[in-house]
Amino acid sequence: MTAADRPARLPLCADVSRALGEDPIGTAPHWQEVTVLELDVPVWAHVRDVANWTPEHHQLFERLRGKVEASGAGFGLLMSAPGGRGQPLRVRHYTLGAGGYTRRDYASALPQSEWARGLTDTLLEPQHLSAWEQQPVPPGPDVHVCTHGTVDAACGRYGVPVCQHLDSVGERAWRTGHFGGHRFAATAVELPSGLLWAHLTPELAVQVVRREVPPAAVARHLRGFSGLAPLAQVVDRELLIRHGWAWLDAHRWAEVDGQDVTLHHEWRGERSVVRATVTHDLLSVPGSSHKAEWSDVRQYRVQWTA
Repeated sequence: MTAADRPARLPLCADVSRALGEDPIGTAPHWQEVTVLELDVPVWAHVRDVANWTPEHHQLFERLRGKVEASGAGFGLLMSAPGGRGQPLRVRHYTLGAGGYTRRDYASALPQSEWARGLTDTLLEPQHLSAWEQQPVPPGPDVHVCTHGTVDAACGRYGVPVCQHLDSVGERAWRTGHFGGHRFAATAVELPSGLLWAHLTPELAVQVVRREVPPAAVARHLRGFSGLAPLAQVVDRELLIRHGWAWLDAHRWAEVDGQDVTLHHEWRGERSVVRATVTHDLLSVPGSSHKAEWSDVRQYRVQWTA
């Protein structure tokens, strides 16, 4: 095959998304709890390789699917590279509460190949966590930056520099496997706040983590608060812009009925509720950096009703 015969390289999906001015709000997954497995980068592929799962792995994810269907509560699974290769399995478990998520850390003597135990014991059988060694939780945020370039080249191109820069200025940044939204690279999950970010640059990532800019200035980089369903995330962003970063301390929960959102909050000793209708337009965007298919995504607008 000559150079002329080769198919043209597709543009990075993240470049196209930025050029189109895509607003990422409402694209954060809705999680009631999150388990972070500390796994070496080569292990990420083994976890994602469904074809080579053991029967026990398949049974685990069937149980997790059943949990979600029974409770309606989703969960996050993040894979982050530890500080040194070959370390025993460690997990960080986050549960949703007032003002974001509460974190608990656990260490074991298990090899990383036993990653399924980490999911089972945090998400399904927490009574077994007594066999783990609970670790002290350091203060401050953890920024999980997708650097999974083998899933989408955009995450390798843009995620790695963001992760490296955050680390270089003393912020806790984790190289993390794919968690969705590669067209938003560099994309990150910030915990315990539960905010997901889009189209970060190294400099912007530091400003966001340190709250050095007002929310209004970075609103179109926010994918949403994972403690709420997608339409409620749209309303929540408007309240974050209105009240500033202190809004993240509020306990927020919501009901969604079609396009109508009722968002409750307890904040500064008061309990209140806001109501809004969320409408949308459509924008056509590429699905990835490796496939030519495009699809329509929703671009949301808020109309206040109370």
